[in-house]
Amino acid sequence: MAMAPAFTDITYFIEVAQTQNISRAAERLGITQPSLSSAMKRLEDSVGATLFIRGRTGVQLTKAGKELLGKGRLLLLSWEQLRTDINKKETAVSGQYIIGCHPSVALYSLSRFLPNLMQQHPELEIKLSHDLSRKITEEVISFEVDFGIVVNPVHHPDLVVKELCTDDVLFWTANRPSPTQSLDPQNGVLICDLNLVQVQKLLGDLNKKNQGFKRIIQSGNLEVITDLTASGVGVGVLPRRVATRINSYKLRPLDNRLPVFKDKICLVYRADAQKTKGSQTIIESIKKSFQ
Repeated sequence: MAMAPAFTDITYFIEVAQTQNISRAAERLGITQPSLSSAMKRLEDSVGATLFIRGRTGVQLTKAGKELLGKGRLLLLSWEQLRTDINKKETAVSGQYIIGCHPSVALYSLSRFLPNLMQQHPELEIKLSHDLSRKITEEVISFEVDFGIVVNPVHHPDLVVKELCTDDVLFWTANRPSPTQSLDPQNGVLICDLNLVQVQKLLGDLNKKNQGFKRIIQSGNLEVITDLTASGVGVGVLPRRVATRINSYKLRPLDNRLPVFKDKICLVYRADAQKTKGSQTIIESIKKSFQ
């Protein structure tokens, strides 16, 4: 099976075709005549056809040679366009990037930096992906997401982790608690997402104190939990940044003596995948917005 021709061999071929002389082409290319002759032999072996008719005064292209000359020039043009496009993405703030985060994190973080980013860089395209923080982190590791704004990320050798801010997860009630918003084992109702590590840890700490809730309403949406808590349905387990985002709800902690879980909100990305001007601009924009 013939090997694919080297890119330089095609470049050499075009020079020979233009000068119609091996010696003159070698001089213009800055290589020896034997080296150029070897390159042309490799190219003929690769395409499986004779490209030149050699005479005493120079060379003439065969029909196959003329066809290769036209296609070879198009190949060089395509390569130059590709090289220019790649270089532009490396040096200009442009291209498409995916930012992933939990929907609740998105509500208090994206508006910090996206307005200015999109206004100042019109060639920048942003796609958003929303899921649990641990899944977003996994997608950053597997190159599916470019940047993650995640809570308590796991450490991984391929990840760069930059802490942006901290948060508290605790028990919340309405400003005027209802009878179901208490630790009363008969009346108390808890509203939470039992899939969250923070919730599991807080309930475990309560159990150690022989406290807990017999009735639990489960929801995977923190905004729904916030709304139900404000309505007096039950005690909500929420991050402070989520519970206090809507001022009119006026939620307050159930009891300052109860357990609190400390969260770290971090920017995560792969250093080996984020070296373009666009990615560097996004990183700095996110970090600066939390300062």
